Amino acid sequence: MLTRRWIINFLLIAIIAISYFVGDRYWTDSPNQSSNPISRLKPADIMSVAYELDGNSFVLSKSSDQWQLETPVQWPANNITVERIIAILASETETSIAVDGIDLTALGLQDPKLTLRLNDTVVLFGATNNINDRRYILIGSTIFLLADVHLPFMVQGISGLIDKRLLPGSISLQALDIAGLRLNKNNTRTWNSSNNTAINTDQINRLVSNWQTIEAGTIRRYDPSASVQQKIVATLSDGSSIEFLLMAREPELVIARPDLDLQYHFTEKYFDALFSIDNAG
Repeated sequence: MLTRRWIINFLLIAIIAISYFVGDRYWTDSPNQSSNPISRLKPADIMSVAYELDGNSFVLSKSSDQWQLETPVQWPANNITVERIIAILASETETSIAVDGIDLTALGLQDPKLTLRLNDTVVLFGATNNINDRRYILIGSTIFLLADVHLPFMVQGISGLIDKRLLPGSISLQALDIAGLRLNKNNTRTWNSSNNTAINTDQINRLVSNWQTIEAGTIRRYDPSASVQQKIVATLSDGSSIEFLLMAREPELVIARPDLDLQYHFTEKYFDALFSIDNAG
């Protein structure tokens, strides 16, 4: 026996097919273009993003061109990931229907998989369609069927949202204690070493720059059971400090941030660039 969800899906597919050929008073189909944008709000106008996942709240805000995680931690976000999330507003579809009279439970929208808030616009993510795996999306009073390409970026949680660089350029770095060296930024914003004057400024600049620019291949949950090979401390201009732990050099380079419960995974080739003052270039 067919379930209610299957019946609803078959009915929606039938409506789509009929409206494609002859039009229908429920489904929206513009005479001047093959598809309809799901929102008049443009991704470039979004300044705040918020959603909850598995009981955890994620809040992000935009300052200039940089997205910032506000909750559950305060740290620069991965701009590319956030832009892919808010790109849902630029989606176009030929498949939309007014919510009136529709059984939201059958479409997974009564108890949505995830509720996303973009500025003041609320986007509900329902179930996927059994025929072609498109997802039911509710914005305002309209239901859309969209390719399921936006939700995966959110279900990764903080490991997918956070900036992949160890010390992004937007962080005001003042000092770096690494490999037995104390590297400081002086009043002229020039870097030097307080315990090895033989190291030239260019070497120090390259090493610090690598910590600010090289991106991890992946970010995963911190594994506290692994042994610590080295501790690195970054001091910020406000006097606060961040502790990094070198957990492994091979077969991949692993650097942990215990305070964030995360660890950054790099290819082994980046060890010298991040830890060797002579081979940072």
